[in-house]
Formats: sequence, C-alpha cells, structure tokens
Amino acid sequence: MIATFFRNLFRDLVRQPLRTVLTLSGVMWGTFAVVLLLAFGNSVQKQSMKNMRGMGDRLVVVWPGRTTMEYGGFTKGRRIRLTPGQVLGLKQHIRGIEHISPEFRRSRRLRHGREEFIITVRGVGLEYEALRNTIPAKGRFINSLDKERRRRVCFIGDTLAKDLFKDEEPVGKRIMVEGVPFNVVGVMKKKIQPSNYGGNRDTQTLFMPWTTFSALYGDKYVGNFVFSGYPGVDPAGLERKLRRYLSRRMEFHRDDTDALFVWNQSQMLTQVNVFFLAFNIFLAIIGSFTLLVGGVGVASIMMVVVEERTREIGVKLAVGAKRRQILTQFFSESLMIIIMGGVAGFVAASLLLSVLPAEKIRDYVGVPQINPLVGVATVLILLVIGTIAGIAPARKAASTNPIEALRS
Repeated sequence: MIATFFRNLFRDLVRQPLRTVLTLSGVMWGTFAVVLLLAFGNSVQKQSMKNMRGMGDRLVVVWPGRTTMEYGGFTKGRRIRLTPGQVLGLKQHIRGIEHISPEFRRSRRLRHGREEFIITVRGVGLEYEALRNTIPAKGRFINSLDKERRRRVCFIGDTLAKDLFKDEEPVGKRIMVEGVPFNVVGVMKKKIQPSNYGGNRDTQTLFMPWTTFSALYGDKYVGNFVFSGYPGVDPAGLERKLRRYLSRRMEFHRDDTDALFVWNQSQMLTQVNVFFLAFNIFLAIIGSFTLLVGGVGVASIMMVVVEERTREIGVKLAVGAKRRQILTQFFSESLMIIIMGGVAGFVAASLLLSVLPAEKIRDYVGVPQINPLVGVATVLILLVIGTIAGIAPARKAASTNPIEALRS
C-alpha cells in the first residue's frame, strides 16, 4: 500500500513537471525565507546584546545635575556636586552596590613621535576595569599605588595604541598628554562597543588614575560616576536607594529627577529584548505568509490532480474503497508535497548559512545559526499549512459520486 501511494505520488509529480517545479519552489522558498529570517533575527539580537554589554554589565551611570524643585530652604537651579570621596563612600551606605568608580572626562592632545591626536582622557578609579570591561590584553590596568601616589601612568584602548605606536610595543613607552609625560602600563583587549555616554569609545580612550587627573587639571567634583549591583539585585530598586540617600545627603527633593540623571543599562537591555521579541515575531509572520503562498499552490495542484483522477477515484469507490481511504490518500499526498518542499528549503537555508563569511559579518549581525526552536517552529508551520492545503482537495476527492466519475 505504501509503495502504491508513493508510485501514484511520483506519477502525479512527473506528469506535469513545470507545474510540479513551480509548486515545490513555492513551498521551498517559503521555508527558506522562514528559516533565514528567524536565524538572522536571532543572531542580530544576540550580537546586539553582546555589543551593549561591551560597555559594561549591570552598569548604571549617574550625572549630577541641577535641582528643578525648591527644597529645604534652597531655591531651584542649584548644582549638585559630588567629590570622588563621596562617590566611593556610597558603597558603604547603599547596600547592593558591588563596584563603583568616580569619573572625570576631558578632551586632550596626545603625542608620540610624529603621531598626534585629540582624544578623550578619563580619570577613573580602580574598579572601573570591572565596571566597564576595560580588560588588559597587554600589561595591566591602573592599580592602588598608581592612585595613592598620583602616578602619571595610563591605560589605553587598542585602537589608540595602533594609531600611536603602529607596530611598536606600547607597554612601557612614554606618551605626552598636553606636554605632560605618561607611561603606558597597559593596552585594552579588543571589544565591540556600539556607543558611549560621552567622548570617544573605550577603544580610542586614555585612562589615568582619578587622583592624577584631579591633580593635573584641578577638577574637584566628578563629572559622573558609574556603579553596578551584585548579581540578582534589582537595578531599579538600587536606583531608588541611591536617589533616597543622595536626596538626604545633598538636600534635594527625591522626586527631582533633574538633580540626578541616571542611565540604567538593565532597563535598556529589557527594552531591547522586548523590541527584538516583537521583531522576530514580525519576521516569523512575514516568512509564514510566504510559506502560505506555497501552500495555496499545493492546494491548487491537488485540486487539478483530483480532476485528472476522477475516473480512478470512481473505480476505487465502485470496488469497495471507503471514502475515508480516499480522503486519507489525497490528504497524505498534499502533505508529502509540502514536506518535500520544506525539506528542500531547509537544506538550502542550512547550506547558505554554512558558507556565509562568519568572520566578516560577526561584529554586525553575529553568526546566524539554525536554532532548534526555529526548526521546530518551521515544522509546525509546515504541518499547519500542509493540513490547510490538503484538506479541501482531499474532501473533494472523497465526496466524488462513483457513478458520475465512471461516466466521465
């Protein structure tokens, strides 16, 4: 019986080769589109999340601002100022903070030999390395002796190191920052960072101890500070604790959002995840509609097949075949055509993904791969469309009047 089924299926497919090719290509293209769209959507989401974490993990950035509300006898418009000591002291007063660092920032002219650039110079604390993923590829980051002795040492981004030193070894070399000599103690490991909250990205930045920065340029109050909570600590709750403590300490209204500008990375990542969830659903819908067009083609060809095999159906019914058997036969043939086209499309998408130049596109869209969930979703979509495409021709075949069929 199974051999007869496949023999009839093969006969119907080769009888009209052009019609068969067009039908199968519709299903194949639909499957191809669904798999590729979801694979790229998933990889773009992962790469975007990875790139955003290049700036740091669980990062919160705070900029002291100006009050916009009267409070405690103070008029609005008062600037909120924090010293590095006050910033570092927050760790003892606010439970849940794991790392914290003051931050100063200015644009300065750097020179080494004949190479000269104007770039961002940051004065930072010891925990900045853990906060901002400024991981050394060569040498080291700033240490406690550098901070205590206000050493003129610096840690530089990998792009800046290439621009200044070309093929030379940067660690141990001297560079001039506005005419002041600094020794390079480390070079940052390459990382992807799509944006920054001020100045150059870390790959093109020079980092020095905040004590050295303050001594050189006379800055007493921080431009901003960065911190992160322990894993599992609610970032929104930590932000509320920070506002509550600083509003008492600096005497401003806790609801005065302009007194402290806060950027919370966790909230941003949540928004990005929601966006990509909606984006992937949209891609799946677009691909499913493409696949649905192929299903309409299968339904059309099966309706034609039923017309061509009307006499055969009449003979089967006349010799005792049940209408349920006729229904099952034509429904199975429709489903097999859908599955054949789907398998071809799945294989084509897999082959294309395997030959993509992964290293060239990794930093932009990640590495598209077929997620097992994508495969399961595609199979389910194929089965649904196959059922829809096969039920109408199968019911028409099963409802054939055997007497009229034999006369035709």
